[in-house]
Amino acid sequence: MQVTEKLPLIRPTTKISGNQFVTSIDFTLGTDRATAANRVSLLLNNIASLKDHLKLWCKKNGKPLTAGDDLINSNKDVAIIHDLWNLDKHAELNRSRSGLSPRLLEDARTALTLKGGGNVPPMVTIPLFGGGATQAQGEASLRIVAIVVDKDGKSLGDLEAVSLRAVAAWEAEFVKTGVKLVPPPERQKEYARLSGLLQAIGLRYRAELPTGSTSLLMKVNDGKVQVEVYDKLGKKITDIPSDKTSNALRELLQNTFQSSVSPDHDGIVAII
Repeated sequence: MQVTEKLPLIRPTTKISGNQFVTSIDFTLGTDRATAANRVSLLLNNIASLKDHLKLWCKKNGKPLTAGDDLINSNKDVAIIHDLWNLDKHAELNRSRSGLSPRLLEDARTALTLKGGGNVPPMVTIPLFGGGATQAQGEASLRIVAIVVDKDGKSLGDLEAVSLRAVAAWEAEFVKTGVKLVPPPERQKEYARLSGLLQAIGLRYRAELPTGSTSLLMKVNDGKVQVEVYDKLGKKITDIPSDKTSNALRELLQNTFQSSVSPDHDGIVAII
């Protein structure tokens, strides 16, 4: 939920005390609470409504009408979004499809986020002494953020990350049912970025991979990075990390991808 266009409106403030001065900038001023809440509400509605669109398509094309409910019952992220949508509509949740009774920890707000791996390093230019506007470069952006927690207050993750995984799951369900979809350019770009990172790591640590390895499939499950290794015939050879994986490769994979959200529900592929 990017609102980087609001970044130039956020100005640093300076407090002077004697010979000292302190300058700060509050990125939560990017938007007011009502606007942030409306953006969250719209996001939840758009994702949850995919169920009805899929059901209508199935009805018109002679496909089983249970596809949407089956996905909600089997995918945690999809179910969490559905629960949050119902909570947003009805102010209370009588039935939790995820079994987690999720809610937002606090009101949505704006925050500055930095993401590595792009062609241009993430950077924010702040005019401390006037003469310009705050600007973002590379994968730096001002976004509306919110943390999702369960009924006991345990974190279930960032709302945007949960939403992206849910969208990827819905896209996979649409395709499996027979709907033809073309990913938008930004999702194709993100896939290419993650695939490039995975390829670079695979080539760098090729000596640790089994003989005949030609491709990698990376998935992130609850923050844990898992990579499947395949040969040229598409046969799975092994999983990494394993007992034989070096600490260097294990840590690099985890540090690089643990917070990533794959644009493709089936994971990220890289040729090595």
